[in-house]
Amino acid sequence: MDRNRAGVVIIQDNQLALIERKRNDETYYVIPGGGIEENETSKQAAKREALEELGVDVCVKALYTSFQLNGIHFYFTAEITGGEFGSGTGNEYQASSHKRGTYKAVWVPLEELTGLCIYPEEVRSVLVSDARLKLTEAHSERGESDQLSWVGNMYSYIDEPTCTEVGAVSVGRFGGNSSAGQNKNEDGCLVWTGADWEFAIILDAHKTANSAALIIDEFERSQSYLLNILSKETAEAMEALPGAVLALFQNEAFKQKCRDVDGETACLIAVRKDKYLWWFSVGDCLLFLIHSDLELFGESVQNHRSFYEWIGEVNTFDAVVPCYSTGIKELRKGNNRIFLTTDGLLECPHTNYHLPEQVVERMKNNSVRNGVLQLLNEIQVKGVRDSTTILAWDRMILEDGAMPSDI
Repeated sequence: MDRNRAGVVIIQDNQLALIERKRNDETYYVIPGGGIEENETSKQAAKREALEELGVDVCVKALYTSFQLNGIHFYFTAEITGGEFGSGTGNEYQASSHKRGTYKAVWVPLEELTGLCIYPEEVRSVLVSDARLKLTEAHSERGESDQLSWVGNMYSYIDEPTCTEVGAVSVGRFGGNSSAGQNKNEDGCLVWTGADWEFAIILDAHKTANSAALIIDEFERSQSYLLNILSKETAEAMEALPGAVLALFQNEAFKQKCRDVDGETACLIAVRKDKYLWWFSVGDCLLFLIHSDLELFGESVQNHRSFYEWIGEVNTFDAVVPCYSTGIKELRKGNNRIFLTTDGLLECPHTNYHLPEQVVERMKNNSVRNGVLQLLNEIQVKGVRDSTTILAWDRMILEDGAMPSDI
């Protein structure tokens, strides 16, 4: 008879809690977990297994990943709140049979996960991807990284507002509230930064995060080509960039991958080079440019939200005439704040962030990081279900911008 199971994913100080198994001259590792007992919820089972196998009390948080194999397997993120790591007293520790081998609770550095045999393999694959993300963010926080790629099925940030610095760009992520029914994050983002440019993509997918992951993978495959374009003089780079991005989306191999993927995604790309901002938009993510000159005329939002354009299983680039919006904006003299967001922020209940001026007001009197965190913390308190991803950064321009001739 199939039996549902539950386990815990505990990451602390860039190390993962595992059970080391030695059996028949073989060493492998198991993510703490076990069967769900009768009249026990999956979270209760995960908490019990952490105590039995690791010897620690935990606060069980969001669902990390799940899969179906002889029952449904649930793995939750968790934080240690008490107990003594390594003092587990579960049944596996009581048996002395040589055939059962040995059990030992261990901490394994994230950078070592790739080379280890870890079960279940379905969770290991997610952990390895997430480990790369965590290490990238750790380097970023120390000022050692100028790029980041992430998709919500790597780590969901459900119930966890966070902001990471990647070069000049603040990357804010919140997976939504589990109390409102959220159980997955289908957003994604890609950030590259250079000496005189920033390249940013945010994605908001449907059904699964697979379409967002597909786009990130395609851009990473083309990274050398795109970085070569961005290294050119400003006029040449801005002329070449739109064609390069369109060629990627219109490539037949990419379109076939879209036909095979489960779900579709909105996609917003923004590139700042010198004193110019270029964007490319499919779907309903929004790009703001916040500057006092523009605010006088209510000109903060640069693109428009479109609810019938997507990339993926439903793909505008498979249409006879693809539909998207694009543009270039000259940045104004002084500080320019560039702000991209998915729709969780814009559609949060009990707020007015569907009004652009409300977003501008919150951001303009704050540092970028503080403004992003305040927005994410507020929508958490207001009970938003949908996920929100924000990319934001400042750029100081010393030259005067264009002015009308009658001033």
